[in-house]
Amino acid sequence: MDPITLAGITAVALNEGVKFLYEQAGEVLRSFRERRAATTALPPELFEASPGGLVADLDTVAQLEPELRMLRRDLGEYGQGVDLVDPRNSEVLALMDALRRTLEAVYGAPIVFRGEPRPGGARIRGGVEVQEVRGYVAGVRARTASAGEVTGTVRADSVEEGGQAVGVDLRGDLA
Repeated sequence: MDPITLAGITAVALNEGVKFLYEQAGEVLRSFRERRAATTALPPELFEASPGGLVADLDTVAQLEPELRMLRRDLGEYGQGVDLVDPRNSEVLALMDALRRTLEAVYGAPIVFRGEPRPGGARIRGGVEVQEVRGYVAGVRARTASAGEVTGTVRADSVEEGGQAVGVDLRGDLA
């Protein structure tokens, strides 16, 4: 999705939204440091409803901690309300979208502003971390996937001759 779709959101929602994302990133990092799961609910006046509370996955936080810290730092003046978000500033909107997507990965759930056009469909994510690949390994393997987003990663120290490490293996077309 193009972060410019955030430009269609009201300036008030963007400014309150960046504060929420900034605060959530801080809470996730504090929770990670204390080794406890961060939980939150999306403010219904700003975001589309999300079923139940969101719970941070600490393994995902560990992987994304540097990105969370960088994005939070880069949005600090906006998140603290010192500067206001200009809906025409594509650089700030891209940072907001990157922080939002990082938090979506941490929470395993979408964070969608009210009135924001976001593509529907499934979000499929998978990942594998191994020391050695001797045969076949895939982050995501499926015959087909419905419309949506598919992300697969493989991290391996080594792949033996004849071995295969595949991020996403779709044995059919995206519908």
